[in-house]
Formats: sequence, C-alpha cells, structure tokens
Amino acid sequence: TARCLMVLARDLHIDEGYDVEKIKSQSDSLVHNTTKHYSEIEDELDIKMKDRVAEAATKGCVPRHTFSIDMNRRTISISIVDVPCTHIFATTAPSCECVRFFTKRHATYPLIVQGPSAGVDSTASALLAEVLNLMKNKVGPKSGAIERNVSTPSFP
Repeated sequence: TARCLMVLARDLHIDEGYDVEKIKSQSDSLVHNTTKHYSEIEDELDIKMKDRVAEAATKGCVPRHTFSIDMNRRTISISIVDVPCTHIFATTAPSCECVRFFTKRHATYPLIVQGPSAGVDSTASALLAEVLNLMKNKVGPKSGAIERNVSTPSFP
C-alpha cells in the first residue's frame, strides 16, 4: 500500500518529503516498533484483531485498512478505520482495491474505481496511476478529446 501511495503521490507531484518508510512509520498499525518476526507475535495480533472486529460490530461497522491522499493538505496517510457494513469499503472483496475520488464535481457522491489487486506490481495500481495521469490536463478545452502523450513508467 505504501508503495502504491508513493506512485500516486509522485504522479500528483506531492511526494516531496515522503518515502515508503516515512509513510509506514506514520500509519496506523496493530504492531508498533517491534523487531520480532510475525510468527512470534501472531497470537497477540489475532487477539487484537478479534477485539477490534468485535468492537466495530457493536457499532454496525467493520475495520478496514484505508489510505488517503489529501491534495489540499498535501498529506499521505494509512489508517485502520471502522466503516459501516453498507459502505463500499466493507462490501468490496478482500482481493480488490477500491478508490474513491472526491472532487468539486463528485463532492457528495465520489467517483469510485475498483478492481483486482495482486501486490506491488499489480495491474490495478498501474491502471490507477495511468487514470490519474490521463486526468491531468488531458482534456482539450472545447473538444473534450482525450490525448495520450506518455505512459506512466512501471515500478520495480
């Protein structure tokens, strides 16, 4: 997720002062400052997550791992938030990415892009970066024609 955010931030020109490790360190996590291997803390994490799920359920919610890029504040964040069971993040399959765009035109009802995710080099992340690239100054003032000049480079 942090790598995907860096790709998007780079395309949006708000990546100054950010790197993958900084995003990770500022993010919500069930694990804080540990050097232990996952197998050593697996039981503890299971208990924390079960408690988190149960607490969310009492509010009619489910916990979801979300990320946000705020263009006005120029911030990047990853959070664990409780969303209502009817929210798009709650109903999206676990193997899918779901992105909501809040714009002037889509302030009340955001534009939603959703699709499969397969890790760092997933086509969904690359496609999303391409969509953002195309949205950036690609529509002619009167013609409405979309022009494609260059492709976003793939990441390692």
